[in-house]
Amino acid sequence: MSLIHPTAVIEEGAVLGDNVEIGPFSIVKKDAKLANGVKLHSHVVVDGYTDIGENTQIFPFSAIGTVPQDLSYQGEEVRLIIGKNNTIRENVLINPGTLKDKGETIIGDNNLLMGSTHVAHDAVLGNDIVMVNQSMVAGHVIIEDGVIIGGSTPIHQFVRLGEYSMIGGGGAVAQDIPPYCLAEGNRAVVKSLNLVGMRRRFEKSDISALTNAYKILFRSGEPLKESAEKLIQTDENEKVKYLCKFIMTTKRGIPYERK
Repeated sequence: MSLIHPTAVIEEGAVLGDNVEIGPFSIVKKDAKLANGVKLHSHVVVDGYTDIGENTQIFPFSAIGTVPQDLSYQGEEVRLIIGKNNTIRENVLINPGTLKDKGETIIGDNNLLMGSTHVAHDAVLGNDIVMVNQSMVAGHVIIEDGVIIGGSTPIHQFVRLGEYSMIGGGGAVAQDIPPYCLAEGNRAVVKSLNLVGMRRRFEKSDISALTNAYKILFRSGEPLKESAEKLIQTDENEKVKYLCKFIMTTKRGIPYERK
């Protein structure tokens, strides 16, 4: 049974699943869809063509699905799709897509967006991501699974963050960060592998292979893409191959300290 506070506003046309909870003074607009078990705390706004997946929880003063902050937007039908089991804390702003891109902002499953974070138009976030307080994702950004973004960190438009990478707090990311790497600084540069995160998830053989590959890629002094191309041909480890393919296909470049 759904629990809807009498001061909440649910516009006609909104679709609510089973066991939805909507707290005081929250607003759900007519084109929104809330799946089973979604919980909105007080003072949450869900606007536009927004789909929110099962058991996602949204805390007070968050604005979800309000129109994109982009001057090209002229009232078109654009979407925000949020997966299941996400936790979206206080004062979070998430915008839908624009027709300059695919018209959708997409957030996967099991993500934690801490207080005052922002996900802009046309961004695509995978699963198991942590955005720490006041981190900001600009338009058209791609964030792969398992990424951790430190507090007060802005991510530039069109940047791609590879899976299980980590961005130190207070950085500013203007180029692509490869999978499994730790980047720090303003502007953020690759400093090392994200060994702590890798040890939580990967086999020792994968960590060993990635450690060797990292030295060849970032410490040999050879051109980065040439080293990546050679490793793809000679290293059989799938994670190494993925790291190298990421480097070879980067559009914004890889920021790292050349030794």
